[in-house]
Amino acid sequence: MPGYDVRTLDTLRLELRLLEWGLYHAPTPGRPPLVFEDSPTCPRCSGAACPSCVLMQFVPSEWRCEPVPCHHIRLNAACETVDSLYRTGTQEELEQALRNWLTATIKRLEDKQVQAGDITNVESCSRS
Repeated sequence: MPGYDVRTLDTLRLELRLLEWGLYHAPTPGRPPLVFEDSPTCPRCSGAACPSCVLMQFVPSEWRCEPVPCHHIRLNAACETVDSLYRTGTQEELEQALRNWLTATIKRLEDKQVQAGDITNVESCSRS
């Protein structure tokens, strides 16, 4: 993955935890929290711009200028995205596709770490 670093893996793990804790499913006053965009991992929360976001490496180049580029990450073989599932899917379908993508991507990056010989980092991060 171009631009991959430990921060990427940590961000994806945190996103999976937030999903499992129900962040995007929890009823809130007003609108429900938006996937990625309303996450504490979003650089906009700290006033930074999307180009500094670790998720940009997963966004197809043709979608990087969109207002919320991370909503255009392809989550599965059907090319569903957060954006498309918000428009055509249910909350459950969105959460399942996101969970599957996060799990698969985390595993792929962890496997790359093991192949690169960085086993210590994989083990220490997995315990958190």
